[in-house]
Amino acid sequence: MPVDIEEVEIIDHKKISTGIIGLDYQLGGGFPEGSIILIQGSPVSGIEKIAEQFWKADVERDGSDDSWYLISDSSPSVGMTPVTPDEMGDALSEMPGKRYVIDSLSSVIRKEGVDAAISLIKNHGGMITQDGGAILFLMYDNVHPPEDEIAVIRYADVYIHLIDERHGNEIERKMEIAKIKNANVPSRLFPYNITDEGIDLSTTARVV
Repeated sequence: MPVDIEEVEIIDHKKISTGIIGLDYQLGGGFPEGSIILIQGSPVSGIEKIAEQFWKADVERDGSDDSWYLISDSSPSVGMTPVTPDEMGDALSEMPGKRYVIDSLSSVIRKEGVDAAISLIKNHGGMITQDGGAILFLMYDNVHPPEDEIAVIRYADVYIHLIDERHGNEIERKMEIAKIKNANVPSRLFPYNITDEGIDLSTTARVV
């Protein structure tokens, strides 16, 4: 039988907020502490909003200032750090903190190759998670060969795929939580909306 996401238990791991109330609820408190998180989706899926909500979660909660958003794909917003894809690793080494966003892993793969992206995840991401931090990578749909996507997904502790489907004049958006460290993966999709405030995750699930 499919496992309801409400029944998923993450063993021996503290949780950190995802920055999205509905997603925290569904995950029993958030992502496992010390996780490498990979979010994949199209540019219109709300993927950047999810990243920003994760980045700002500690600031919103208690005013903490140990979160970093490294961006190479577009113009940075206030507080983000612009870097080139080849500078990502060095930048991470020089930025002590607990919560990081890499926007995006796609730019690293395209300009430096998939091996460089895997090295970034394993070496720099591994150092961050060993100290209890969490790092979230963005990867865009329809940019990379399937074998490159599979290669980087293997190294993620948490993998979420954002799906947007067009039905006539409407766009239906669904979130697939496909991989969670030390947890059973539910066969469920979660509808969500993009609002001015960010991602609004429905508490109603749809069986895959």
